[in-house]
Amino acid sequence: APVKAVVSTQSTGFPMYSVKQFTRSAQFLARSYHQPYRGRGQYPRTFVWPFLRPLIAMGAATVGCFCIYYAGKQSRAKESEVERARFVLYQYSNCPFCSKVRAYLHSSGEPFEIVEVNPVTKKETKAISDYKKVPLLIADGVELRESSVITSILHTHMTSGTPISEVKQWYPNVNMGNEDTNKVSIPTEGKEVTGVEKVYSLYCDLYSAYFSYKQGKTKPEYPNKYKIMFYDEDKHEEMLKIAKTRKWIDTHFVHLISPNVYRTWGEALTAFDYFTTNGNFSDWEKTYVRYVGAAAMYMIGKRLRKRHNLDRDVRIDLYSGLNTWLRSLNGKKYHGGDVPNLADIEMYGMCSAFHGMPCWEDAVQNTKIQKWYNRMDRYLKKKSAIGVTSANPTQGEITTDTSLSTS
Repeated sequence: APVKAVVSTQSTGFPMYSVKQFTRSAQFLARSYHQPYRGRGQYPRTFVWPFLRPLIAMGAATVGCFCIYYAGKQSRAKESEVERARFVLYQYSNCPFCSKVRAYLHSSGEPFEIVEVNPVTKKETKAISDYKKVPLLIADGVELRESSVITSILHTHMTSGTPISEVKQWYPNVNMGNEDTNKVSIPTEGKEVTGVEKVYSLYCDLYSAYFSYKQGKTKPEYPNKYKIMFYDEDKHEEMLKIAKTRKWIDTHFVHLISPNVYRTWGEALTAFDYFTTNGNFSDWEKTYVRYVGAAAMYMIGKRLRKRHNLDRDVRIDLYSGLNTWLRSLNGKKYHGGDVPNLADIEMYGMCSAFHGMPCWEDAVQNTKIQKWYNRMDRYLKKKSAIGVTSANPTQGEITTDTSLSTS
C-alpha cells in the first residue's frame, strides 16, 4: 500500500514533512518510476507518475521563463539608471532638418546620443513625448522641437551660458493653438488662478477649436526662431545677415531637395536604398518601405515641384540654389569668413541629407559646391566629440586633399 505521509504543522502554520517521511516518499517514487503502465485496469502502485512527469517539466519551464524575464527586467532597470548624455537627438538619419541639428551638435564639441526613430511605429518617441515629428532633442532634460528653434536655442546657450530651460522661454510659439492639440492654456503652475483667467482660458479653447474647424490644424509660429538672444553691438549686422541666410535655407533651399532626390522612379528607389540601409527598420519594413515609400515620395516630389513653382527640370533650380549659396560666401572659405557660422552649419546639414545620391553627383559636376562641403566636413570632424558619420553609408570617403582648404 502507498505510504501515507503524516502532515505536521510547526509554529509557522505551514505543513511540514519530517525527514523520515520525505525519504520514504522519495524511495517510493523512485521505485514507481520503473513500473510502467500495465494496460487497462492494471496500474502500478503509483499510476500517477507518468502523468506527473510532464507537469513537472512544465513547471520547470515556467520557472526558467520567469527567471529569464526577471533577469531581463533587472538588466533594463540597470540600463535606465545609466546616466545619459546631455543631448539626446531623436531623428531620421536622412531627414534634412535632423541633419541640420545633428551638424550643429557635432560643431558644438559636446558629446551627444543619437536615437534612430522607426518611421512606421515611432515607438522611440512615443515613450517620452506626444510630439509626432523629428527632430526631437532632449537637452539637459528639456524637450526642444523645430530644427531652427533647436539650433537657435543651443547656440544662444553655448554663447551666453544661460541654462537651456531659461533660453527656451525666449522662443515662444505665438500661434493660436498647438500643432498637436490645437488648444491654448494659461500656465498655472505655482500660482493661484483667478476667475478672469479661467474665463479667458475657456475663451481661448473655444476660439482655438473654432479656428481649427475653419482652417484645419494650425502650425506653430516662432517669431524669434532665426535670432540669437545674445546681443553684441559689434556683430549686429553680421547676426542679421546670418538670420536672413538661415531663413532662405528654410524657406527656399529645403524645398529643392525632395523634388531632386525623387525626380525619377529609379532615383527614388536609390534614395530608399540609402534610407532602409541606415534607418531603423525590421526586415519586412525594409521591403515595404523601399517600394511603397519610393512610390509615395515619387508622387509627392511631383506635387512639390508644382507647389513651389520649380522648373520642369528640377536640377536647374538645385544648381541655382547652390550657386546662390556660393555667391553669399563672397570669395571666402565660409559664410562666416575664416570660421563657419550658424548658416554654414545649417547649410551643410541640408546638403549632407542628399550627399552621395544622384542629384548630389550631378550638382558636383555642374557647380563648385564640393570644395566648400569638403572644408565643412573636415571642420566638423575635428570639432565633433563622437565623430562625424555619413548620413548615407554608401557614399564613399570624402577627399582629404589639403590643397582644397585654401581654395
